[in-house]
Amino acid sequence: MAVNEEPKAALATASRTHTSDDAGHFQHPLYQVTLQTPGLSVGTAVFDDLMTWGLKNALWMFPMATSCCGIEFMAGAASRVDMDRMGVIIRATPRHADVMVVAGTITTKMAPRVLKLWEQMPEPKWCIAMGSCAISGDFYRNLYSVVPGIDTFLPVDVYVPGCPPNPEALMAGMIKLQEKISLQRTGKFVTPEVKPELLKITNPSVPRLNDPARRPEQNHEQELSADSPTVDEATAPLEVAAEGPAPELSPLTSPDFEGLLKELGIAELPKDGPPIIPLEQHLALARKLKSLGYRQLVTIAATHWLAGKGRKGADEAEPEHFEIAYALRTVGMGSRVAAWAVRVKAGQPVLTLSGIFAGADWQEREQYDLLGVTFAGHPDLRRLMLTENYVGHPLRREFPADAHWAPWR
Repeated sequence: MAVNEEPKAALATASRTHTSDDAGHFQHPLYQVTLQTPGLSVGTAVFDDLMTWGLKNALWMFPMATSCCGIEFMAGAASRVDMDRMGVIIRATPRHADVMVVAGTITTKMAPRVLKLWEQMPEPKWCIAMGSCAISGDFYRNLYSVVPGIDTFLPVDVYVPGCPPNPEALMAGMIKLQEKISLQRTGKFVTPEVKPELLKITNPSVPRLNDPARRPEQNHEQELSADSPTVDEATAPLEVAAEGPAPELSPLTSPDFEGLLKELGIAELPKDGPPIIPLEQHLALARKLKSLGYRQLVTIAATHWLAGKGRKGADEAEPEHFEIAYALRTVGMGSRVAAWAVRVKAGQPVLTLSGIFAGADWQEREQYDLLGVTFAGHPDLRRLMLTENYVGHPLRREFPADAHWAPWR
């Protein structure tokens, strides 16, 4: 018994030592050496090294999350990865931020706003392109509305590839940025590896900032575009009046959609799309369906047909036209859907449904923006998705999908 009492006593003493309030706190070994050595109670360092350490370990981020990469960016700030351990604080204002993280697709309509926010950030500042869309446009690089890489208007310091990159990849990008800051503070700069073949394949429609082929005035044009007002002659509401007086029409009386179609002269539903009703009965049909319980506007979708290129079996002499399809549904159990279409010639307006369904406002603006369909009586018919001074309508069949749009693509 006496032999075993000493180890037990030692173990109890060690346990009390590690659980006491004044023990168990980590202290760096150099701290004790400094205290025990005369004259070493004060440490010295180069001030520039101290400033560099503080700069690279207190990077405040301004999030420019526009697409799915933004979800991974949010996960990077959550508990599993927790970028806060690197001194990263997410700021909601560019005037308090050091790093702009562009996480997602940037459209030509968003690009001038991004540039304006970048200009509001104080120096020194850095930019991280997170994800394939921010780096090169990726799937959408040749699409009419997407900028082919943010380095066509912003200087990028670190590229984080992926679709989307995970939070650990973003943290690796932050470490790369810290390394770059340290090199810049010492007057050094590491030139990224250049692969001419890759650059040739991924060459955007607008030259990048460091591309020798870029015109010197390109930067100025983009800055002017960023500072231009958002409302001008191009964005003024388009006033479209109905053509001629409204015809005298007999009221629709049937209690169901099928009966209403028969009243409009449609006995059999077509197989290649919704039934086309007379244009002058369009508004009356929508009002009647709403009174029958079809209170939700599902969609308004237009289709552009070139001359002789209408629905299957169309006459070759058929002129250029649009078909605008509408769909309503009832709400609740046993929901029913009513769909119809109207046909208009190029430039011919169709009466707006915004006075009957509030949701028609934006949907009609979208069809006007992308296809050029005009809606008579609409309260604010102007661009919705594209830049205010965009020329043309990209979903028309003769429009080239990869059309350039200076100064952004």
